[in-house]
Amino acid sequence: MNDQVADNRLVLYDYPISYNCQIVRLVLCEKGVPGHSQKVDIGPLMEHLRPWFMRINPKGVVPVLEHNGDVIAETEDIIRYIDGTLPGPSLVPSAAEDCAIMEEWLRAERSFPESDFTYGLVEQGTGKIVVKDMERRKRLIHSHMKEAPDLAEVYQQKLKMVIDWQDRLRDPEMVDRLVGTLDEMLDKLETHIGGRKFIAGPDYSLADAAWTALLGRLEMLGFKRMWSFGARPNIENYYISMKRRPSFLNAPVYLKSSLWLVIRSALIAFWPQVSIVVGIFIAIIVALRLL
Repeated sequence: MNDQVADNRLVLYDYPISYNCQIVRLVLCEKGVPGHSQKVDIGPLMEHLRPWFMRINPKGVVPVLEHNGDVIAETEDIIRYIDGTLPGPSLVPSAAEDCAIMEEWLRAERSFPESDFTYGLVEQGTGKIVVKDMERRKRLIHSHMKEAPDLAEVYQQKLKMVIDWQDRLRDPEMVDRLVGTLDEMLDKLETHIGGRKFIAGPDYSLADAAWTALLGRLEMLGFKRMWSFGARPNIENYYISMKRRPSFLNAPVYLKSSLWLVIRSALIAFWPQVSIVVGIFIAIIVALRLL
């Protein structure tokens, strides 16, 4: 989706490497719908917890679609709204049987807790980063609650969500269980997609957008081996064909984490601390030169 304002009536509150935002952007690109993408930094800057955004979406998550005064905040609701309301090719099959297949595979993708899996892997690799991240989220929520007392109930709900998420991430067996779940899901997809160009019917559907994003996220996390090199050839061929579609590049679907995006966010979020360190460093250099 283009960052330029092409239609002021359509605004996507978005973050480039957000998994769910990528699904929405794929759908917008497949529909050929112009609009404006407004970045909400969910990285170290954590703009999604600020009062202005919590007023837009009390759950404090992206994506959010704003269209002609309507605000849609759940990923599945957004893509169904886009397909049912905006111009472009239909992404829901016309045949009842194909529509039922699309719904089945969309439910399967929606049932997988991608954020638990992604953060769980980070927790396994560098647990201290996740712990510090979660504690900082809780501090920011308390701080913003004082800034906007009228949103106290909303922030209390968000705090509960963060604590519940943190508790799930403490489970040392969670990632292994989810890998097992993925194996089962991919086994079913491997059988289903054989001989098919798309998941449901003769054309691209919402299910293809969702599963393209999921396979892209798995590749990003280093799990491409689950279907490549002959492991699941039908999925491999399907994924290659999805990556060749213009929407994959234009959305875009990120296959690597954007280091600059994170560094920029961190520099802004922690600028007071960074400026102190830089100031001390400069003072030391000046002092050494004067010796």
